[in-house]
Amino acid sequence: MTIAESPLSALPRDLHSLLTEYRQTILPTAQAYLGSKVSANQLRGQWKPYYFGSFHSYAITVERAWREATGTDGSLESGAPWADPVYEVPLKHFPVCVAHNNLDRLVEVLAAELGEQTADKAEIQERTGDLAQTVEALDSLMESLAEQPATP
Repeated sequence: MTIAESPLSALPRDLHSLLTEYRQTILPTAQAYLGSKVSANQLRGQWKPYYFGSFHSYAITVERAWREATGTDGSLESGAPWADPVYEVPLKHFPVCVAHNNLDRLVEVLAAELGEQTADKAEIQERTGDLAQTVEALDSLMESLAEQPATP
């Protein structure tokens, strides 16, 4: 495997692609949901293809990059996290994966609670606020990582 084929070098490219799709599909749909223009099921309908498509591919690349950098098999290991600079790239991308997974759970909860209803019908408005904050923070996180130069 050459450095150009390495999962570590693929992460910035993959993140640019993921951020572009996120901004083209998820942000407008989330804004429409927050403005009570689409239902929770419609939000979920846009989220799932992105989550199980582009994001899933990115998450696999993050996992492969971590395994390449650490030589691990993916099992849980005891002890403190490694702080070696060689692990910097995959460690920077783990929060993107965690935020996507948390957002997926939130979208599922909203769809289960509201179905074809819109955000203005939610009994627990905190979830609507959580969605707004998470969508915005995830966009900012991905943008900040996409702007960083690649480190081989």
